[in-house]
Amino acid sequence: MHIPDAYLSPSTEAVAYGAMAPVWFVAARRTRAELTSRQAPLLSIGAAFCFAVQMFNIPALGGTTAHALGAALLAILVGPWAAVLGLTLTLAIQALLFGDGGILSLGANCFDMAFVAPMAAFGVYRLLAGSSEFGSRRRLLACGLGAYAGTVLASLSAGILLGLQPSLAHDLAGHALYCPFGLNVAVPAMVLSHLLVAGPAEAIITVAAVAYLAHSFPELLRSHARVRIGQTLRLTKVLGWALVLTPLGLLAAGSAWGEWGAQELRDMVGYTPTGVERAHRIIRPLLPDYGLPNPAGKPWEVAGYLLSALVGAGVILAFTRALARRARPENTGLAVGSSKFGAAPEWMFQPNPSILADGPIKEPWLERTLLKMRSTVARAIASEDVARSPGWLQPIHPLAKTIGFATALLAVAMARSMAPLIALALMVLVLAHGSRVPLKPYLARVAGAVVFFGAFTAGPVALQAVTPGPAAFGVLGVEVSRAGLGVAAIVVLRLACGIGLALLWHSTTRWNDLLGSLRSLLVPRSFLASAALAYRYLFVLMEALGDMVDARRSRQVGAAERRHVQAYAGAGAAILFAKSMSFTEELHMAMLSRSFEGETAARERRGWTPFDVTAAAAGVAALTLVLVLRSGHAL
Repeated sequence: MHIPDAYLSPSTEAVAYGAMAPVWFVAARRTRAELTSRQAPLLSIGAAFCFAVQMFNIPALGGTTAHALGAALLAILVGPWAAVLGLTLTLAIQALLFGDGGILSLGANCFDMAFVAPMAAFGVYRLLAGSSEFGSRRRLLACGLGAYAGTVLASLSAGILLGLQPSLAHDLAGHALYCPFGLNVAVPAMVLSHLLVAGPAEAIITVAAVAYLAHSFPELLRSHARVRIGQTLRLTKVLGWALVLTPLGLLAAGSAWGEWGAQELRDMVGYTPTGVERAHRIIRPLLPDYGLPNPAGKPWEVAGYLLSALVGAGVILAFTRALARRARPENTGLAVGSSKFGAAPEWMFQPNPSILADGPIKEPWLERTLLKMRSTVARAIASEDVARSPGWLQPIHPLAKTIGFATALLAVAMARSMAPLIALALMVLVLAHGSRVPLKPYLARVAGAVVFFGAFTAGPVALQAVTPGPAAFGVLGVEVSRAGLGVAAIVVLRLACGIGLALLWHSTTRWNDLLGSLRSLLVPRSFLASAALAYRYLFVLMEALGDMVDARRSRQVGAAERRHVQAYAGAGAAILFAKSMSFTEELHMAMLSRSFEGETAARERRGWTPFDVTAAAAGVAALTLVLVLRSGHAL
């Protein structure tokens, strides 16, 4: 049902945009006035779900394909006007990023799928549902019939727009300039495929989704219910599974009716319409046809389809989240003065009343940042608990452990292929599990560091303008080669292995023992002194920051204005700078009075055991193996 560019005449496209302009205006105003905080997450997740549903192609009549729309489900959950905006965003992302539907014909596609479909579906649904409860048989039947009616009427609208083109625009020989099929062909073809295939699919998906939500997420469907963040996250996970399954849409072969290319039209009608032959895309899609350009085999096609699903859904979630950011609070249903003890003041029914500010203001980012920094440093200090636990790596001699990890890090840096890096990554995970390191925060820290540093290392390697060799896909004129993708993957694996090894080494070794092992390896005393002092100084400074924030919060009533926060930030920075200078001088004088030169006291003095020798030799063996593989690869 996605009409491509050049299938409609310019006059038809202009009329479609003109018809949709007031619809978009009214939808924006109605959504801003009616969308509640309870419906805001449903709009975001529902629009992304519509995008995912439209990627599941279903075999239809005559070797063509069709797909559901998700319009009825979105209209039922958030209302028809909010559904207009959500589906418009979905169709715009499909046209701009993936070339699914034309950019010039976006108005016509929005008229069919973002206006006719949700409005008709919601009208039939409200007519049949009445006052029945969500999850009841009558409500589910109304959902299914509304979805079916909306899909069929949208296909009828698309068929009429396509079927009118031969009469509106043709040359002297009678050849159509745009869509070559008249009303007698376009309308039955479009309506029958949706009447028999896409309509039932839309009804089944809508009924199943509403029944699932009524059973698993009843708070999202009830009026005056408070929606918690955990429920939204659970629903987002369900959306994630739908996105992962989108490559199943590749099983249906063939194109949708009315979405053929120039050569396919020539084979069907004997000529290529002039408008189609002269058509060109204004904007080059990032992932044309939901895949990588020139995919080399089915795995690349599946990977491109899955990547398109993730990218499209992510963009839609971001845009709809911004659209629904100013959703009005849900009406609690309590009236002023309804208390049996007398009239209650109006401010008691206002959520989060603000005393100092005129409107609700978010918690200042400065406070959030400082408190998070303090908790992070506290967790780093608390990592000594892991180093004291009876795991695999904790009993090893610190010097042997340092030698083993250092040589393993060299092996990671010298590796040129993915096989040894994958083996090292698996070894790190096994050692972390055996050493009783909490895997979830450990993996989160590794992933965060890889994402941060990988943006500056792997990204430029992958996005390189290379002309020799096959290109995987193009972004803004820059060709991304498969060789570049392979090198970027190796860089990311190196980062993951190196960061994982360093964190595992730090987590399973007490701080004094770690510094003592570095001193045994002839690391300069000045460096060890700075590290030992910084470890303690940073924690004391973060504690001072946290105390300042707590003191300010305990003396503040309501939400602070932005200028007050800025003044507090400036004064706090000056105070912290002064405290930092004073504390540094005190530490320096304490060092001089005690003749501290960076030496660290070892926890225990003991000789090496055979297990320690094995641990040190393991890192050396890994480095040796990588060097052997590297020399063999070079030969």
